[in-house]
Amino acid sequence: MISTKGYPRTVGRAKAERCPTYIRATTTLATVPNVASCAIGLETAIVPSDYPLIRIVPTRLNPPNEGSMRRQIEVLIYFGAALLEASDGLEAVYETLLEMEEAILEGVQFALVKAGIDQGAFIASRFVETITDEDRLPHYKLFAMRWRVEG
Repeated sequence: MISTKGYPRTVGRAKAERCPTYIRATTTLATVPNVASCAIGLETAIVPSDYPLIRIVPTRLNPPNEGSMRRQIEVLIYFGAALLEASDGLEAVYETLLEMEEAILEGVQFALVKAGIDQGAFIASRFVETITDEDRLPHYKLFAMRWRVEG
């Protein structure tokens, strides 16, 4: 049994709205230039053809603030490139990842919020930080951006 203590009574209706936020984010970030794959979750069966990649990983689902029905979702947006294919050295990999970071910033701060508005959904996003050493997979360089999204 899931407790609803502390949640507005209408949270059941808002429940169906959480998944579209992830779908909007995935659809928006899939348009980042040169991205080969974009998905929810960081799966273990990533293959070289998935790179450059973006993965959206929900890390925390917070209850709505007082007087609100919208939950705040904390996410890590992983993005990375293959190290073995970097013929121009690690500096070129970092340059590529910093360009991806800039495109993701723009995508989440503007395109995702606009997509929500166009579909009649309120979405607010707040960039927290970029972690530059998230090498969870061998032979790949990963960065992770921490975001708080309300929607």
